[in-house]
Amino acid sequence: MHTVDLDEQLVLMEKYHITSDELLFLTILLLLQDNEDYTCISHYLSLPTDCRNGIRETLLSLQEKEVITKAYKVPNVGQKFIPEDVTLNKNFMKNFYRCSFDMGKELFENYPMFGLINGEPVGIRSVSKKFDSLEDFYRYYGKSISWKPDKHEYIMELVSWAKDHNLLVTTLANFVIDHKWEELEALRNGEIANIDFNAVRQL
Repeated sequence: MHTVDLDEQLVLMEKYHITSDELLFLTILLLLQDNEDYTCISHYLSLPTDCRNGIRETLLSLQEKEVITKAYKVPNVGQKFIPEDVTLNKNFMKNFYRCSFDMGKELFENYPMFGLINGEPVGIRSVSKKFDSLEDFYRYYGKSISWKPDKHEYIMELVSWAKDHNLLVTTLANFVIDHKWEELEALRNGEIANIDFNAVRQL
């Protein structure tokens, strides 16, 4: 099972407004559901209560935050907790296994390296002037699209279309910061009356 690194953990915590203890609980829960290894969950449950939140409290909190589905019935006080019965939101699962870093990386790798400006090739796969690192860019992109995989896929489709029509000549950093995909969408849909083509073709 893939477990998210520290930066990815921070992204998940920000997106779903979950605490570090809740994320630890979810990670252990997913490990158990993937591998049927009870070692971690048993160790976690054996921790003193001053080291962790109560299980029922955590389950209710995660359900309120829509990480755990509403269909799951949180056990009442005194009832047995069965980890395998917990059902998680599908979108959370997608984000857990494919965090925004992966989406940002996919955009980076598919964005053209060069664009033609006045007939001359100019490097446009650039983010260093706006971001401290690629990871910083990946995080910003994920946040810009609210970490929605379906929106990312749509943007990737627009980028592919724009590459075919030689429309991508703005830097990748500006493409994301200025939400240039909205202009590409308008162009592709024929909504060109209020679109400045020169604005699309500037660095």
